[in-house]
Amino acid sequence: MSDLPGVVRLRDRREALTLRTILTTARRLFAEHGYARTPIRSIAKEAGVAPQTIYAHFGSKAGVLNGLVDLMDEEAGLPELLAEAGEMTDPDALLGLLARACRQVRERCGDIVTMLNTGAAVSPDIATTQAEGARRNRLGVETVIERVRATGRDVHPKAVDIAVALMSAGVHDSLVLDAGWAPEDYEAWLKDTLVTAVLLDRGTEPR
Repeated sequence: MSDLPGVVRLRDRREALTLRTILTTARRLFAEHGYARTPIRSIAKEAGVAPQTIYAHFGSKAGVLNGLVDLMDEEAGLPELLAEAGEMTDPDALLGLLARACRQVRERCGDIVTMLNTGAAVSPDIATTQAEGARRNRLGVETVIERVRATGRDVHPKAVDIAVALMSAGVHDSLVLDAGWAPEDYEAWLKDTLVTAVLLDRGTEPR
C-alpha cells in the first residue's frame, strides 16, 4: 500500500527539518572550531543524528559545506527577491532589489560569507564552495540586469561586472564594519550607486 499524501508531506517536512538541523549545527561548529577541525561525527552528535544520516544526505563534509550556500540563499530570502524582480518594471526599483538582497545576505548570513572568504585560501573545499556562491550571486545579478534591459532602459555594457563589484563583501565591510554605517544607509547608498553606474541616459555612451 502506498503512503497517503499527508504521510508523505509529513515525512518530507521531517526530512527538511533534519537537513536544516544538520546545516545550522555545521554552521555553528565551523565558525567555532574551523572547517578543518570539525569532523562529521561532531556535527552528527550535536545535531542529534547518526553520521550515516549526514553521509546519506550530503555525501561528505564538503557536501555539508556546499549545503550552507543553499541555507544562505534561503535565509537571505533570495528566491523570493528574484520572484519579486520578475514582476517589476521599474529599473530603479530592480536595482534597489539587488541592494536589498546584498544587505540581507550580509545581515542574516554574514558569518557564512566571512567563513568562505577567509577560508578559501587555505582549504580547497571552502574555495570550491566560495566559487559556487560567487557563481550563484553573479547569476542572480545577471537575471536582474536582464530584467532591467527588458524594460527598455539602456544599461552599461559591463553592467553585471559593475554590479558584482559594488555588491562585494569588501565594499560592504569597509562601509558597515569599518566606517560604522547603518545597514539601511548602506542599502540606500548601494541602490543609488548602482542606478548611477549601471543605467544610461538614452543616447549616452558609457565612459
